[in-house]
Amino acid sequence: MILIIKYGALGDVIRTSYILPGLHRKYGNPKIVWMTKPESFALLRFNHYISEIITPYCKTDLLRLPFDLVISLDDEIEILKHIENLDYKELRGSYLYDGMPGYTSNSAEWFDMGLISRFGKVSADELKKLNTREHNEILASMLDIAIKEPIFFNSSVMEERVGRHFKRNYFVIGLNSGAGSRWPSKQMPVKETIALIRQLLEAEIENKKTTIYLLGADEEKERHKTIKNAIASERLVDTGTDNSLLEFAAIIKCCDYIITSDSLALHLAISQKVRNLSFYAPTSAAEIGTFGTGVKVKSLSPDYCSYRKYADNSTITAERVLQTMKIHLGF
Repeated sequence: MILIIKYGALGDVIRTSYILPGLHRKYGNPKIVWMTKPESFALLRFNHYISEIITPYCKTDLLRLPFDLVISLDDEIEILKHIENLDYKELRGSYLYDGMPGYTSNSAEWFDMGLISRFGKVSADELKKLNTREHNEILASMLDIAIKEPIFFNSSVMEERVGRHFKRNYFVIGLNSGAGSRWPSKQMPVKETIALIRQLLEAEIENKKTTIYLLGADEEKERHKTIKNAIASERLVDTGTDNSLLEFAAIIKCCDYIITSDSLALHLAISQKVRNLSFYAPTSAAEIGTFGTGVKVKSLSPDYCSYRKYADNSTITAERVLQTMKIHLGF
């Protein structure tokens, strides 16, 4: 029996789930228990590789059972306390040592670049900038498995219901230009977003006129209002900012193409094999594996991949995004 401990963030939960088929191949279809935060539950709910999903608030005896392998991928002390009293044969990843986070040598490539790095934050951030390996490559090495493709499982009923709202006579572009409040510089500047939409609405892609669906969560509500006020077009649709996670995933699956910040929308596009373009200012583009589905636009500013909350995102422009997209799609 295998226990995976991965709470968040939401996009990280999705890309971590790519390890599941490889674990099943290596260990002969084991029972896999995944421990996560309640907010992530929906993203794993329909994944048939998982036997049980538990959260810290679940009343369960599962954690009293012996595990053959524990895969621990978070670094918060409160999460790692759950490992202290577990019965297991092998652990890969993070754990508590004398009350402080540490990590196993076979997981060092990942955690050396993180908040609990043995080298300290300054060196960890520099390692992130130097890193050329994708998240899936690092996890595959850590677990000695193959990660062949991204995966995501949704409710077929949800997908069918959401799909009714999309007209297939248009080339459907989903645009997730925001990124919440934690990383403001992950966003595309609003002025550039409006310029990009205007140019996309004039384009014809794969012999179809375009229609653009604004994507985002509650923190993008005012951004979307500003964009809609600037562009009067029936082919610009606000999908709303209060969709459930599975509704959001289904909306993305209905798109022909996704343009997005380094956020949940990107991972939902990759995991559902929707063609995509993603842009990066404070975070690492190299770390994101698109499995051949996407292209990337990186900031040209000196503080690219600095993991600064307010990194310079001024070079994430409509012109650069559009030109990259044209090369990707050939229009």
